[in-house]
Amino acid sequence: MTKRLFTAAGYGVVTSLIIILAMALILSSLLKLSSLSEASIDKIPLIISLVALFIGGITAGVKLKERGLMIGAVTGILYSVIISLYLFLGVNMGLSPEQYLLFGANIIVTALGGVLGVNLFVRGRIK
Repeated sequence: MTKRLFTAAGYGVVTSLIIILAMALILSSLLKLSSLSEASIDKIPLIISLVALFIGGITAGVKLKERGLMIGAVTGILYSVIISLYLFLGVNMGLSPEQYLLFGANIIVTALGGVLGVNLFVRGRIK
C-alpha cells in the first residue's frame, strides 16, 4: 500500500509541476511580449498554483482509487517539501509565516482534489 501511495502522490506532484512550469512559461511570455506589468498580475501565479495542485490531487486520487483525502494530503505535503527544499537549498531563503499559510492551502486544495479524483471514477467508468 505504501508503494502505491507514494507512486500515486508522485504522479500528482509531477502533474502539478508540469502544469505550473507550462503556465509560468506562458505567463512570462505574456509579460515579455505585452505591456502587462508584474504588479498587474500579482495574484495570477497563486491561482495557477492552486488550480495545478487541485488537478494534481485529482490525478493522484484517480491513480490510487481509494483514500482520496489521504492521497491528496500526501501529494500536497510532498509538493510542499519539494518547494521548501528548493527555497532552502536553491535560493538560500527561509520560510516566512505567509509561506506556511500557502503550504497549508496547498495541502487543503490537493486533499480536496484527491477526494474528487477518487469519487470521479467507479471501476474505471465515469459516474
